[in-house]
Amino acid sequence: MKAIALFIILFIFPLHIIAQIKTAEDYYMTAFNEMSDMLAGRDSLSIKRSVYLAEWAYFEGNLDYKTDFCDEIGRIVKYVNLFYDVNRLDSYKTGKQMALNEYFFRPYSGNQYKPYTYDFETFYMDDRLWEWQFVSNVLKTHSGQCRSLPWMYKILANETGADVSLAQAPGHCYIMYRDEDNLTPEDWINLELTTHQMQPEWWIKQDFEICDSAVQVGTYMTPLTDIQTVACQMAELALGYKVKFNRYDEFTFYCSSRSLEFYPMNPNAWIIRGKSLERMIQEHLLKTGYFIDDYAVYLIDLMNDSKIRLDATYMTVETEEIRERRKQQAIEAQKYTQEKLLPK
Repeated sequence: MKAIALFIILFIFPLHIIAQIKTAEDYYMTAFNEMSDMLAGRDSLSIKRSVYLAEWAYFEGNLDYKTDFCDEIGRIVKYVNLFYDVNRLDSYKTGKQMALNEYFFRPYSGNQYKPYTYDFETFYMDDRLWEWQFVSNVLKTHSGQCRSLPWMYKILANETGADVSLAQAPGHCYIMYRDEDNLTPEDWINLELTTHQMQPEWWIKQDFEICDSAVQVGTYMTPLTDIQTVACQMAELALGYKVKFNRYDEFTFYCSSRSLEFYPMNPNAWIIRGKSLERMIQEHLLKTGYFIDDYAVYLIDLMNDSKIRLDATYMTVETEEIRERRKQQAIEAQKYTQEKLLPK
């Protein structure tokens, strides 16, 4: 019977087709390899491509780079460049950023008279789908979260030649760029995409309860280089894997470890690495009957090192008070968006 079953399988699915069938995990391995090549300099560094790869892997290949990503981004870039030229923003050193800000924040034909706003509908849901915070979703809906909106802005900035950087705050990211036109009292403009506001440095530090040490070591409120940004996206790849398969394992360990080689002050990556090692230790001890051999000691040392390196980031631990404040701010932001930003 087994021989007959095997014959039927081979008759219906020839060997060359079977060899091409991918598992869901295979897509993540492909994305990891391409991002790793970018970081190592074996392939061109592309934030747009790295963001796409993380989303493509989650969708198991059901996302087309050209039609679902590049075509719409290319259309937007053409409009933003035209807006820049027509309004003669070349007289400003931050003219490209001004053009992008207008495109994101105000209704124009180029954005179908629909500015990009925070996705309040999913914010209050307990069972939010992971893909709702994807850039590909923002391209379709013109709404997103504190992750997807800044990532999309950064992609467009790279495509238009605007010099901006992503920056992290606890559980949050935003855009930073130098105020070369001296429009504010500070050297850097901190652009909050979810509320369409430029926020002073002191407000971000106070609101997110960021200690000075975390800023000094580069964990928060620090403009990321493009290679650090791709490394950050690799950590996002590991997190998406965990969400999709509901597990930490060797993939999340190697993915976070590779990310940390290029962006070692990312607390999220250290957390993923530590949880991955914890799972690996548990599985290994089950195999050895809880005998702690040399390999177990090696893994335990790696996990302890991850804890030490995580502490060295001086990350802000989210408290219930912080979570409640975030909810209240979301309510206020929603009111502001409906009254000030959305067309009547």
